[in-house]
Amino acid sequence: MAVFGFIDGWEAVKAVFIGGAIILAPSGWMALKVASTQGAQYATAVALVKFLLCGLGFALLFVLKPEVHAFAVLAGAATVLLSLPIATGLAQHTKW
Repeated sequence: MAVFGFIDGWEAVKAVFIGGAIILAPSGWMALKVASTQGAQYATAVALVKFLLCGLGFALLFVLKPEVHAFAVLAGAATVLLSLPIATGLAQHTKW
């Protein structure tokens, strides 16, 4: 993220955060829904809605703000997509 700040400035750093938030918000929503009492029954449907929300978020971002740094948005989204399963795996294999 600091690399984008040095190369393209503050706008690129904001784009990294926005890209990560577009992935993180629906993922958090999905985790809350699946962790509910009857969420496991609807896990597939909730996952499909999560992907729909992510796609809608990216579509809205690029329509409403076409001058956004697309590579920085992609880098933020990829960082979150890679860090979520890694963090989950570490949390499951670490004994507290």
